[in-house]
Amino acid sequence: MDWLKLLGTTEHQMQDDWLNEGDREKTFVASRKRMSLRPGDGIALYATGVGSVFGFGTVTSFAYEKPDTNGEGFEWRVDVNLGDNYREFLHEGVPLELVSVDGRDLRKSIKQQSHIKLSPIEFDAVKKALAS
Repeated sequence: MDWLKLLGTTEHQMQDDWLNEGDREKTFVASRKRMSLRPGDGIALYATGVGSVFGFGTVTSFAYEKPDTNGEGFEWRVDVNLGDNYREFLHEGVPLELVSVDGRDLRKSIKQQSHIKLSPIEFDAVKKALAS
């Protein structure tokens, strides 16, 4: 299964050089709720508010709890392997509209969600868009 993981919030957007923001790393993603992602699933990263898809890779763990040192309630994590498939700066990512294919508007699907399932065609569109 493939997923689009939303990161940041509309109130607290990620900074452009996202790897230099607090304890953010490219080795895990966090959520306020337990995520249904599983090892081997594909994952694409989307910066909420910025509107940028900026990375993709593979989920490498089941969801696990870890206290959120920032006190924002993001206590659930899954580990990921992005390899070199990410943009260092969010503005170098691609707009969500570019990967909204196969008749679905992903902007509508992501409302009030922390992650959504992607079809194989949508995940391929992410990989192709970020490869160029």
